[in-house]
Amino acid sequence: MGQKSYMVCLEGGGTRCQAALFDIAGAVLATSQSTDVNTNFVSLQAAQAAALTAVRQVLDVAGVTGECVTHFAAALVASRFGPELFGSVIPNAHYHTYTERDVIFARAGLYAPHGVAVVAATGATAWAKRADDGREAAAGGWGSLLGDEGSAYAVGLRMLRAATRLYEGRMAASSRIVEALCERFRLDHATFREGLCDVAYQKPITRAEIAGLAPIATRLAQEDDAVARQIVRRVASDLADLTVFTAERLFTPHEAFDVAAAGGLFNAGALVSAPLAQRLAEAFPYARLVLGTEEPAIALGHLLIHEGHLQQRGS
Repeated sequence: MGQKSYMVCLEGGGTRCQAALFDIAGAVLATSQSTDVNTNFVSLQAAQAAALTAVRQVLDVAGVTGECVTHFAAALVASRFGPELFGSVIPNAHYHTYTERDVIFARAGLYAPHGVAVVAATGATAWAKRADDGREAAAGGWGSLLGDEGSAYAVGLRMLRAATRLYEGRMAASSRIVEALCERFRLDHATFREGLCDVAYQKPITRAEIAGLAPIATRLAQEDDAVARQIVRRVASDLADLTVFTAERLFTPHEAFDVAAAGGLFNAGALVSAPLAQRLAEAFPYARLVLGTEEPAIALGHLLIHEGHLQQRGS
């Protein structure tokens, strides 16, 4: 009886990376997580260490040796690592490289896409792809300094900035944002100015931590906090603008196509997805919005299986 074969899939960006281990039949055996791998924001050495950690951990969790891995797929934002990094861990693997766009479509179960993919996570990017003529387009994805409107980071940053005005009384609306930030960062309300400045500039707060404030803002918005609702509505509108703009580059209003949407900001539910659905219905009445809920590394594995790469090499 021959030795069992496995595949490892690695996906990652500016917040974290995730690895998934599959057997050759496509069953998920284990997953693992590590830190971010986007070399726009971390060093090459840090990104390499994070990717290696995720791969080693997923093998360790399942008790599988790297020599048994015959396929390795990766979709990393701003990074591309292959056998030069992983060769000592998975020496017998055949390598497959994908993009973040591919993963977003796959998370929605779209493996031969004709449409738009949009991610709203730490950052926000939209892509369009036509299956009939191969044309492609993209917008957004400029990072926190230059863009990322429509992202969880944008929600968190607006929340922090609103807190300064609320605390000083420059914003008269009633809101629990200051109290929520005091709880999150263990600050005293009486010294909120000094405390928040220390978090922002002395610690300093990271992109991922700012994006991590988005669930707090969306929870407050769902509880009818007026300022939080205004923040989430503005960011959701920016995300809808990005998606529609990208679609307009390749599609006409009378065409039917899919819009795959994924990322942590969509965990807010209708607060984020409803404005997007409404804008799409107005601009592209035949477009179909599909929310991608599958974990990224697992979706990548299913894409690899769908494309038939495992059968090409066998077990």
